[in-house]
Amino acid sequence: MKFTAVLAILQLMLITCHAFRTQSVAVRGKLMCGSQPAANVQVKLLDEDHGDPDDTLDNVFTKADGVFSVSGFASELTPIDPELRIYHDCNDHGKPCQREWIIRVPSKYIYSGSEPLEAMDLGTMNLEVELESENQECPEQ
Repeated sequence: MKFTAVLAILQLMLITCHAFRTQSVAVRGKLMCGSQPAANVQVKLLDEDHGDPDDTLDNVFTKADGVFSVSGFASELTPIDPELRIYHDCNDHGKPCQREWIIRVPSKYIYSGSEPLEAMDLGTMNLEVELESENQECPEQ
């Protein structure tokens, strides 16, 4: 009887561990502010979680030429919901807080395992553009 109970518990643990699957994603691109490369712009790759804090998969700053590359992985029961967040001051008209762009990553760029097979290539984006969905809220002090 004890052996059967132990075996059942081990099977349940194995099934639970296997249910959490590792998923990975990567994004690359180049950011400009008008005709100038947007250097030192913060770019975050997040797994948006509904109901609990988002998971930061990667966090970088653009190089002097505006180029960035982010990648990361998470283990979840359900598919991850990756999004790219870009924080910048380009064309912000002197406002004290950074503009925040949120770009959702299509599911076709989510891969099984800890290494993505291909990065989503964002291309070159001009941060002067004002997105309808962008945020520019100052954190409370």
